[in-house]
Amino acid sequence: MYSIWSTDYLELDVDSYNCYVNEDIWRRITNDFTTNRMFARITKGEKFWICALGAPIPLKSDLKEKDTPNIFVPYWMLEQIGCEGNGNALEVEYMPSEAFDESTKIVLQSIDNDSFSDNIQELLSIELTKLAILQKNTRILIKIPELDGFEVEYIVRDLEPASVVLCQGDEVELEFYEERVPTPIPELPELLFNDIVPSAPPIASPIHEVVAPTLGGVKRTERYNPWRDKDFKPNMS
Repeated sequence: MYSIWSTDYLELDVDSYNCYVNEDIWRRITNDFTTNRMFARITKGEKFWICALGAPIPLKSDLKEKDTPNIFVPYWMLEQIGCEGNGNALEVEYMPSEAFDESTKIVLQSIDNDSFSDNIQELLSIELTKLAILQKNTRILIKIPELDGFEVEYIVRDLEPASVVLCQGDEVELEFYEERVPTPIPELPELLFNDIVPSAPPIASPIHEVVAPTLGGVKRTERYNPWRDKDFKPNMS
């Protein structure tokens, strides 16, 4: 178990993409693996968040580690699993980068800057490599240093080849999802509507048996056919 703290409690300028532990813990973690990057999986109930392990930090005197060690995580990440980041005791598991598939396709949806997405694709790719790990159906907060730390929030709509992937900076298909709103059908003026939409046909009269006169004075029984009446006009409304 670890005590989970938001990085806001640190009096240090740290990266908003990484989690942090003190040097003693950091050494114990990294000595167990031979890998370029390590990741922490923080679990709360059925939810979890995976983030890259940053460089070790000095011990903080007012947050002395007693029974459980401390780990500091950016608050925007903790929000994803409903963690307040004020010392909650949660399970943390460490794993190397080899535990994840490398991403081949990423689909992001900008929450409030749709028109901005296409202009920062190259810069965004760099920041995704720093973030290092993506999880489907989560929100990520990306800072663009070249734009004075401008923050863009995205929803991770789709990933390939897995629901959790590693971003290594290789060529990856990066797409932006746009929600299409169906075009509403305009209302027609009442008069025009009545002209276009056919009214219900009148109830047909029953067919009458009539006795029609014929040449030669011979009477013959026939079925009445209204189309023979020159004054009959079909209902065209």
